[in-house]
Amino acid sequence: MDGEARIGDAAAPMGPARVTQAEANVVTLARCALGAGPPAELTRLLLVSLAPPAALGPTATRLFEETLARGVARALVHEGGWVQEVGARLWDAPLPPLRFTANVVRLLQWALKVPLAEPEVPRLELGGPLTPAEEVFAALLLEHARGTAAERGLFTQPALRASPFVQLMHAAPLGRLGPVEVAPVGPEHLPFVRGLLDLLGAAWASAERAKRQLAEPKVLASVGRAQGAVATAFLDVVAQHRAPHLARFFVDAAADWLTGRAGADQLVQRTADAPLRERAEARREAGALWRVIQRLEGWDQQHRNTRYIDDGYEAAQALVRDWERLGPAGFAAAARLVAELEGLPA
Repeated sequence: MDGEARIGDAAAPMGPARVTQAEANVVTLARCALGAGPPAELTRLLLVSLAPPAALGPTATRLFEETLARGVARALVHEGGWVQEVGARLWDAPLPPLRFTANVVRLLQWALKVPLAEPEVPRLELGGPLTPAEEVFAALLLEHARGTAAERGLFTQPALRASPFVQLMHAAPLGRLGPVEVAPVGPEHLPFVRGLLDLLGAAWASAERAKRQLAEPKVLASVGRAQGAVATAFLDVVAQHRAPHLARFFVDAAADWLTGRAGADQLVQRTADAPLRERAEARREAGALWRVIQRLEGWDQQHRNTRYIDDGYEAAQALVRDWERLGPAGFAAAARLVAELEGLPA
Protein backbone atom coordinates (compact mmCIF):
# COMPACT_ATOMS: atom_id res chain seq x y z
CA MET A 1 0.00 0.00 0.00
CA ASP A 2 1.40 3.37 -1.05
CA GLY A 3 2.61 5.44 1.89
CA GLU A 4 2.51 2.50 4.30
CA ALA A 5 5.12 0.11 5.62
CA ARG A 6 4.98 -3.26 7.29
CA ILE A 7 6.99 -4.01 10.43
CA GLY A 8 6.75 -7.76 10.61
CA ASP A 9 9.15 -8.54 13.49
CA ALA A 10 7.42 -6.07 15.83
CA ALA A 11 3.90 -7.08 14.85
CA ALA A 12 1.08 -8.69 16.75
CA PRO A 13 0.67 -12.46 16.27
CA MET A 14 -2.24 -11.96 13.83
CA GLY A 15 -0.01 -10.51 11.12
CA PRO A 16 2.21 -7.58 10.19
CA ALA A 17 1.15 -4.20 11.53
CA ARG A 18 0.42 -1.45 9.03
CA VAL A 19 1.79 1.99 9.72
CA THR A 20 2.76 4.93 7.54
CA GLN A 21 6.27 5.11 6.17
CA ALA A 22 7.02 8.09 8.41
CA GLU A 23 5.85 6.14 11.48
CA ALA A 24 7.87 3.13 10.37
CA ASN A 25 10.97 5.31 10.25
CA VAL A 26 10.49 6.30 13.91
CA VAL A 27 10.04 2.69 15.03
CA THR A 28 12.96 1.48 12.90
CA LEU A 29 15.26 4.20 14.22
CA ALA A 30 14.29 3.24 17.78
CA ARG A 31 15.10 -0.41 17.05
CA CYS A 32 18.46 0.49 15.53
CA ALA A 33 19.30 2.74 18.47
CA LEU A 34 18.71 -0.23 20.76
CA GLY A 35 20.96 -2.49 18.68
CA ALA A 36 18.08 -4.49 17.20
CA GLY A 37 18.44 -3.15 13.65
CA PRO A 38 21.17 -3.06 11.00
CA PRO A 39 23.93 -0.46 11.66
CA ALA A 40 23.71 0.65 8.03
CA GLU A 41 20.02 1.46 8.48
CA LEU A 42 20.80 3.52 11.60
CA THR A 43 23.39 5.49 9.65
CA ARG A 44 21.02 6.08 6.75
CA LEU A 45 18.22 7.34 8.97
CA LEU A 46 20.55 9.70 10.83
CA LEU A 47 22.30 11.15 7.80
CA VAL A 48 19.40 11.91 5.47
CA SER A 49 16.57 14.32 6.15
CA LEU A 50 13.23 12.55 6.43
CA ALA A 51 9.91 14.14 7.26
CA PRO A 52 8.90 12.73 10.66
CA PRO A 53 5.27 12.12 11.56
CA ALA A 54 3.63 14.91 13.53
CA ALA A 55 2.26 12.23 15.86
CA LEU A 56 2.09 8.45 16.05
CA GLY A 57 -1.16 6.67 15.39
CA PRO A 58 -2.49 3.95 17.72
CA THR A 59 -0.78 1.05 15.91
CA ALA A 60 2.55 2.84 15.63
CA THR A 61 2.30 3.93 19.27
CA ARG A 62 1.84 0.33 20.37
CA LEU A 63 4.80 -0.83 18.28
CA PHE A 64 6.92 2.05 19.52
CA GLU A 65 6.14 1.40 23.18
CA GLU A 66 6.87 -2.31 22.77
CA THR A 67 10.14 -1.53 21.02
CA LEU A 68 11.29 0.78 23.82
CA ALA A 69 10.24 -1.46 26.69
CA ARG A 70 11.61 -4.68 25.20
CA GLY A 71 14.75 -3.07 23.80
CA VAL A 72 15.81 -1.33 27.00
CA ALA A 73 14.94 -4.39 29.11
CA ARG A 74 16.96 -6.59 26.76
CA ALA A 75 19.93 -4.23 26.98
CA LEU A 76 19.80 -4.26 30.78
CA VAL A 77 19.93 -8.05 30.78
CA HIS A 78 22.49 -8.62 28.03
CA GLU A 79 24.89 -5.76 28.82
CA GLY A 80 25.52 -6.67 32.45
CA GLY A 81 22.34 -7.72 34.22
CA TRP A 82 23.02 -11.40 33.57
CA VAL A 83 26.23 -11.29 35.65
CA GLN A 84 25.93 -12.38 39.27
CA GLU A 85 27.13 -9.28 41.11
CA VAL A 86 27.73 -9.64 44.87
CA GLY A 87 25.50 -12.68 45.13
CA ALA A 88 22.63 -11.54 42.90
CA ARG A 89 21.64 -10.84 39.33
CA LEU A 90 19.80 -7.76 38.15
CA TRP A 91 16.38 -9.39 38.18
CA ASP A 92 16.75 -10.77 41.73
CA ALA A 93 15.64 -7.40 43.15
CA PRO A 94 12.67 -5.25 42.12
CA LEU A 95 13.48 -2.92 39.26
CA PRO A 96 12.05 0.56 38.87
CA PRO A 97 9.52 0.89 36.05
CA LEU A 98 10.82 1.72 32.59
CA ARG A 99 9.07 5.05 32.14
CA PHE A 100 9.07 6.78 28.75
CA THR A 101 7.59 10.14 27.82
CA ALA A 102 7.06 12.19 24.68
CA ASN A 103 10.74 13.18 24.93
CA VAL A 104 11.77 9.98 23.15
CA VAL A 105 9.46 10.77 20.25
CA ARG A 106 10.82 14.34 20.13
CA LEU A 107 14.39 12.99 20.05
CA LEU A 108 13.67 10.63 17.17
CA GLN A 109 11.59 13.15 15.23
CA TRP A 110 14.49 15.58 15.47
CA ALA A 111 17.06 12.92 14.50
CA LEU A 112 15.04 11.97 11.42
CA LYS A 113 14.42 15.53 10.28
CA VAL A 114 17.94 16.89 10.79
CA PRO A 115 20.77 15.73 8.48
CA LEU A 116 23.24 15.10 11.30
CA ALA A 117 26.34 15.08 9.10
CA GLU A 118 26.01 18.83 8.50
CA PRO A 119 28.56 21.09 10.29
CA GLU A 120 25.75 22.93 12.08
CA VAL A 121 22.48 21.29 13.04
CA PRO A 122 19.36 22.71 14.72
CA ARG A 123 19.30 22.33 18.46
CA LEU A 124 17.40 19.44 20.00
CA GLU A 125 14.63 20.75 22.25
CA LEU A 126 13.04 18.42 24.78
CA GLY A 127 10.04 18.96 27.02
CA GLY A 128 11.97 18.52 30.27
CA PRO A 129 14.55 16.16 31.78
CA LEU A 130 14.81 12.63 30.50
CA THR A 131 13.68 9.78 32.73
CA PRO A 132 16.39 7.23 33.67
CA ALA A 133 15.01 4.76 31.12
CA GLU A 134 15.10 7.49 28.46
CA GLU A 135 18.68 8.31 29.42
CA VAL A 136 19.60 4.68 28.83
CA PHE A 137 17.92 4.87 25.42
CA ALA A 138 19.81 8.08 24.57
CA ALA A 139 23.12 6.59 25.71
CA LEU A 140 22.55 3.52 23.55
CA LEU A 141 21.67 5.69 20.55
CA LEU A 142 24.93 7.60 20.99
CA GLU A 143 26.87 4.37 21.44
CA HIS A 144 25.59 2.94 18.16
CA ALA A 145 26.16 6.27 16.37
CA ARG A 146 29.81 6.54 17.46
CA GLY A 147 32.17 6.44 14.50
CA THR A 148 29.52 7.57 12.03
CA ALA A 149 29.19 10.97 10.38
CA ALA A 150 26.28 11.68 12.75
CA GLU A 151 28.46 11.46 15.87
CA ARG A 152 29.30 15.13 16.21
CA GLY A 153 25.74 16.31 15.55
CA LEU A 154 24.47 14.09 18.36
CA PHE A 155 27.26 14.51 20.91
CA THR A 156 27.15 18.31 20.75
CA GLN A 157 23.48 18.57 21.74
CA PRO A 158 23.13 20.22 25.20
CA ALA A 159 20.01 18.20 25.99
CA LEU A 160 21.98 14.96 25.60
CA ARG A 161 25.22 16.24 27.12
CA ALA A 162 23.31 17.15 30.31
CA SER A 163 22.17 13.55 30.91
CA PRO A 164 23.96 11.92 33.88
CA PHE A 165 23.82 8.50 32.27
CA VAL A 166 25.03 9.77 28.89
CA GLN A 167 27.94 11.42 30.69
CA LEU A 168 28.81 8.23 32.56
CA MET A 169 28.90 6.15 29.39
CA HIS A 170 30.38 8.74 27.04
CA ALA A 171 32.55 11.05 29.14
CA ALA A 172 35.48 10.83 26.71
CA PRO A 173 33.68 11.61 23.41
CA LEU A 174 31.74 14.38 25.15
CA GLY A 175 35.00 15.83 26.47
CA ARG A 176 36.56 15.65 23.03
CA LEU A 177 33.92 18.11 21.81
CA GLY A 178 34.10 20.56 24.71
CA PRO A 179 33.88 20.99 28.49
CA VAL A 180 31.40 18.80 30.35
CA GLU A 181 29.30 20.26 33.15
CA VAL A 182 28.92 17.21 35.33
CA ALA A 183 25.45 16.07 36.35
CA PRO A 184 26.05 13.25 38.86
CA VAL A 185 23.93 10.13 38.67
CA GLY A 186 21.34 9.79 41.40
CA PRO A 187 20.07 6.73 43.25
CA GLU A 188 17.36 6.37 40.61
CA HIS A 189 20.09 5.68 38.03
CA LEU A 190 21.91 2.96 39.97
CA PRO A 191 19.74 -0.03 38.91
CA PHE A 192 20.33 0.98 35.29
CA VAL A 193 24.07 1.26 35.89
CA ARG A 194 23.92 -2.25 37.33
CA GLY A 195 22.29 -3.52 34.13
CA LEU A 196 24.83 -1.95 31.78
CA LEU A 197 28.14 -2.62 33.57
CA ASP A 198 29.56 -4.62 30.66
CA LEU A 199 28.74 -1.91 28.14
CA LEU A 200 30.11 0.81 30.42
CA GLY A 201 33.36 -1.13 30.77
CA ALA A 202 33.62 -1.52 27.00
CA ALA A 203 32.95 2.21 26.48
CA TRP A 204 35.65 3.28 28.94
CA ALA A 205 38.11 0.74 27.52
CA SER A 206 37.46 2.05 24.01
CA ALA A 207 38.05 5.61 25.21
CA GLU A 208 41.36 4.60 26.75
CA ARG A 209 42.54 2.93 23.56
CA ALA A 210 41.54 6.02 21.55
CA LYS A 211 43.72 8.42 23.56
CA ARG A 212 46.79 7.37 21.60
CA GLN A 213 45.16 8.86 18.48
CA LEU A 214 44.62 12.31 20.02
CA ALA A 215 47.53 14.40 18.82
CA GLU A 216 46.17 17.77 20.00
CA PRO A 217 47.12 18.25 23.70
CA LYS A 218 44.17 20.54 24.43
CA VAL A 219 41.72 17.91 23.18
CA LEU A 220 43.42 15.16 25.19
CA ALA A 221 43.32 17.36 28.30
CA SER A 222 39.61 18.05 27.76
CA VAL A 223 38.89 14.32 27.43
CA GLY A 224 40.77 13.55 30.63
CA ARG A 225 39.11 16.34 32.59
CA ALA A 226 35.67 15.11 31.54
CA GLN A 227 36.53 11.54 32.50
CA GLY A 228 37.98 12.59 35.85
CA ALA A 229 35.05 14.81 36.81
CA VAL A 230 32.39 12.28 35.79
CA ALA A 231 34.18 9.36 37.47
CA THR A 232 34.81 11.25 40.70
CA ALA A 233 31.16 12.28 40.98
CA PHE A 234 30.06 8.71 40.26
CA LEU A 235 32.38 7.16 42.85
CA ASP A 236 31.15 9.63 45.45
CA VAL A 237 27.56 8.47 44.82
CA VAL A 238 28.62 4.81 44.87
CA ALA A 239 30.43 5.31 48.18
CA GLN A 240 27.45 7.11 49.67
CA HIS A 241 25.11 4.26 48.73
CA ARG A 242 27.62 1.53 49.67
CA ALA A 243 27.55 -0.01 46.21
CA PRO A 244 31.21 -0.51 45.29
CA HIS A 245 30.30 -3.36 42.92
CA LEU A 246 28.91 -0.71 40.54
CA ALA A 247 32.46 0.59 40.00
CA ARG A 248 33.69 -2.66 38.49
CA PHE A 249 33.43 -1.31 34.94
CA PHE A 250 36.48 0.83 35.71
CA VAL A 251 38.30 -2.36 36.69
CA ASP A 252 37.17 -3.98 33.44
CA ALA A 253 38.40 -1.02 31.37
CA ALA A 254 41.77 -0.90 33.13
CA ALA A 255 42.31 -4.65 32.84
CA ASP A 256 41.42 -4.48 29.14
CA TRP A 257 43.94 -1.70 28.45
CA LEU A 258 46.72 -3.34 30.46
CA THR A 259 46.51 -6.48 28.32
CA GLY A 260 49.63 -6.12 26.17
CA ARG A 261 50.35 -2.55 27.32
CA ALA A 262 52.15 -0.95 30.23
CA GLY A 263 53.89 2.41 29.80
CA ALA A 264 52.52 5.91 29.38
CA ASP A 265 53.90 6.12 25.84
CA GLN A 266 51.39 3.43 24.87
CA LEU A 267 48.58 5.52 26.31
CA VAL A 268 49.43 8.94 24.84
CA GLN A 269 51.69 9.85 21.97
CA ARG A 270 54.74 12.04 22.20
CA THR A 271 54.54 15.39 20.42
CA ALA A 272 56.83 18.37 20.47
CA ASP A 273 54.55 20.65 18.47
CA ALA A 274 52.84 22.20 21.50
CA PRO A 275 54.22 24.19 24.43
CA LEU A 276 55.61 22.12 27.29
CA ARG A 277 52.89 23.38 29.67
CA GLU A 278 50.11 22.14 27.36
CA ARG A 279 51.79 18.78 26.83
CA ALA A 280 52.34 18.30 30.55
CA GLU A 281 48.72 19.18 31.34
CA ALA A 282 47.42 16.83 28.65
CA ARG A 283 49.48 13.90 29.96
CA ARG A 284 48.39 14.58 33.53
CA GLU A 285 44.70 14.76 32.62
CA ALA A 286 45.04 11.63 30.45
CA GLY A 287 45.60 9.65 33.64
CA ALA A 288 42.00 10.12 34.84
CA LEU A 289 41.06 6.43 34.70
CA TRP A 290 44.25 5.42 36.46
CA ARG A 291 43.64 7.81 39.34
CA VAL A 292 40.20 6.20 39.63
CA ILE A 293 41.96 2.83 39.87
CA GLN A 294 44.15 4.19 42.66
CA ARG A 295 41.01 5.12 44.58
CA LEU A 296 39.57 1.67 43.94
CA GLU A 297 42.78 0.13 45.26
CA GLY A 298 41.92 1.67 48.64
CA TRP A 299 38.48 0.08 48.43
CA ASP A 300 40.06 -3.24 47.47
CA GLN A 301 42.25 -3.12 50.56
CA GLN A 302 39.19 -2.48 52.71
CA HIS A 303 37.50 -5.53 51.16
CA ARG A 304 40.59 -7.68 51.80
CA ASN A 305 40.77 -6.49 55.40
CA THR A 306 37.13 -7.33 56.14
CA ARG A 307 37.16 -10.10 58.74
CA TYR A 308 35.04 -13.21 58.74
CA ILE A 309 33.12 -11.95 61.77
CA ASP A 310 32.41 -8.55 60.21
CA ASP A 311 29.16 -7.58 58.55
CA GLY A 312 29.51 -7.66 54.78
CA TYR A 313 32.27 -10.27 54.77
CA GLU A 314 30.76 -12.35 51.95
CA ALA A 315 30.13 -9.30 49.78
CA ALA A 316 33.68 -8.06 50.40
CA GLN A 317 35.16 -11.42 49.43
CA ALA A 318 33.03 -11.49 46.28
CA LEU A 319 34.45 -8.11 45.29
CA VAL A 320 38.02 -9.26 46.02
CA ARG A 321 37.50 -12.21 43.69
CA ASP A 322 35.81 -10.06 41.05
CA TRP A 323 38.53 -7.41 41.01
CA GLU A 324 41.31 -10.00 41.06
CA ARG A 325 41.55 -9.77 37.26
CA LEU A 326 43.26 -6.45 37.95
CA GLY A 327 44.67 -7.39 41.34
CA PRO A 328 47.86 -6.10 43.01
CA ALA A 329 49.81 -6.16 39.73
CA GLY A 330 47.20 -4.04 37.98
CA PHE A 331 46.95 -1.58 40.85
CA ALA A 332 50.75 -1.25 40.83
CA ALA A 333 50.71 -0.65 37.07
CA ALA A 334 48.12 2.09 37.57
CA ALA A 335 50.38 3.81 40.11
CA ARG A 336 53.31 3.67 37.69
CA LEU A 337 51.20 5.10 34.88
CA VAL A 338 50.05 8.00 37.05
CA ALA A 339 53.63 8.72 38.09
CA GLU A 340 54.81 8.68 34.47
CA LEU A 341 51.99 10.88 33.28
CA GLU A 342 52.47 13.43 36.05
CA GLY A 343 56.20 13.77 35.29
CA LEU A 344 57.50 16.23 32.72
CA PRO A 345 57.10 14.94 29.15
CA ALA A 346 60.22 14.23 27.13
